[in-house]
Amino acid sequence: MALNNFIEEYNEDGFVGTVKSVFVRLTAFLTMVARANRQSEINLEMLEGDDFGANPGLFDFLSKNGFLVDVDYEGFDDEIKNYYLEWWLENDEDSALQYICNNLLTDVENRSGQYWLYLRDKDELSVFFKSYSRETSPKDLAKAIFTEDDFFERFWDTTDDVYRDVIDDLNDENKNRLSHYIVKQIGNQELSLDDYDSVLFNEFSEEQGTEGFFTITSENVMELISNEEAMNELLDGDLDDLKSELNSLHNSAYSIAYESECYDLVNDGLYEFFESKIVEESFETGGNTKYRNYIRIRDFGSNVSVFVNENKGYTYSDSLLEYFGSYVGMMGKLLDEGAYDQISFRIPEYADWDDIRKNINDYFGDYI
Repeated sequence: MALNNFIEEYNEDGFVGTVKSVFVRLTAFLTMVARANRQSEINLEMLEGDDFGANPGLFDFLSKNGFLVDVDYEGFDDEIKNYYLEWWLENDEDSALQYICNNLLTDVENRSGQYWLYLRDKDELSVFFKSYSRETSPKDLAKAIFTEDDFFERFWDTTDDVYRDVIDDLNDENKNRLSHYIVKQIGNQELSLDDYDSVLFNEFSEEQGTEGFFTITSENVMELISNEEAMNELLDGDLDDLKSELNSLHNSAYSIAYESECYDLVNDGLYEFFESKIVEESFETGGNTKYRNYIRIRDFGSNVSVFVNENKGYTYSDSLLEYFGSYVGMMGKLLDEGAYDQISFRIPEYADWDDIRKNINDYFGDYI
């Protein structure tokens, strides 16, 4: 039987029938074709997944024997495309990834060997986070943060004791600022012991020789601040405006601490898959300045390789990169199928005390 007949039969039916019975192994048939220098006559779309199961190095063979000249990804049947990408990635990852960026995944840009994900909307990234059905999940939190939703409601009534929760946590600089505020508000004026009966105020009265009243001065105000009982009496009296401001300060410090911790959980979680924060870049179009968001992918090549290996040999449409057309879509499938763990963390119930204290001192000057 002439080689012409074998080639014709193979191109119509694949490696079956007479071709298989004569040559037994696909590589034996293709070797004869290569020796006759007729590689271009072979229809590579007739390759099947089983061919690669029996011949793991088949693409190496095809490459070395000249069958892949002028043949690219689109020249293969869907069942073979991932086998081809697997081989290409192993042999020339840079060119394979560039092809994928240019033709298969439209949201990835190669910038000097670093792969950046273009975000049409920031909340696309919520696909990387774990979802729960019965409670607020990391995915819910991430989506709210990325869409800049009003997810967080301001906390109110976060303290019932502003001395313990604010004044007692002030650093030296802010205690000094508080002392000047108190002297400015109620300093150097007579305050009646009929209204205030703290031991400290009686001691001030005796020291000042002012029977029945006392005066707050720049000399004794720091002693006042360090005395919880005396301060609480004034906060309920002549310093009630200060008490209101300190309550507001604590509410804000608590709210900011809680929100910041949640933001950090989401943004730090992204570092499992990305190597940068979200970067906003401006560009000009039609005389107007617009903005796009990007984030640098940690290991694009590895992610694609996992997808290809997980899906090679399948003929389902969603086993191909072009079905998704995006890195986010590709990773969504891998995450759903357990190839990667979704980003997960415990959402805090309360704000961290150290963060609250820091915020109190950072923002104290805005309130007092």
